[in-house]
Amino acid sequence: MLNFKGVKALIFDLDGLIGDTEYYHNLSILKVMEEYGIKIKKAYLYKLVGFSTRENFLLLEKDFDIKLDISRLLKTREKVYLDIIKHSGIKAFPGFKELLVSGRQAGLSLAVGSSSARPQVMTVLRLLTASVGFKAKPAAIFDAIVTGSDVKRVKPAPDIFKKTAKILGLKPAECLVLEDSVPGVKAAKRAGMNCIAVRGRYGKNVDLSRADFTVKNLRGVFTLLKRKDCFSKK
Repeated sequence: MLNFKGVKALIFDLDGLIGDTEYYHNLSILKVMEEYGIKIKKAYLYKLVGFSTRENFLLLEKDFDIKLDISRLLKTREKVYLDIIKHSGIKAFPGFKELLVSGRQAGLSLAVGSSSARPQVMTVLRLLTASVGFKAKPAAIFDAIVTGSDVKRVKPAPDIFKKTAKILGLKPAECLVLEDSVPGVKAAKRAGMNCIAVRGRYGKNVDLSRADFTVKNLRGVFTLLKRKDCFSKK
């Protein structure tokens, strides 16, 4: 049972949770796969959510029975994605700012744990925080930002969240992870952390039952934490 009063940190996933970056990730993958003549149906893209880009390409290789130059594609895909996202006008989902402001006022540590590469994470975080009025750089807003570039294993392995807790100087049980994907929820629970799953655009038909709570959006997270008195001064 989740001990809300024992929560000392909020750890945010990034893609699909804070903003709809999954759409742009998928769009960039579609673009780089065009050179192979592969047309990917919309329904297939749901299989890619929550996994690293390398794992996405490995899955495409297997499912479409093709051989990919994955190292080259990773570099190309990142350039395509960053170009797309910089010109996307992407905004953070409602509830994100409230969680940051209330969490900080309550003395909670704030962190991000994402499987994406660090250049992508920092670019996207800057866009999303700016979209809700923050002028400071992400490094000044969050107490820890751990990415797929910082660990050997990404989600569903627990490495990202374990490293985040270590940086924060907290026990896993004192951390509350906010996730929207199956690999992310698995990673949080394997790290020994509490987890609230947000059933967003890509999580409507997936099994998020391992999470301690499931809500519809970040506003739902904010309402739940406020009701459970998580925003009282620590």
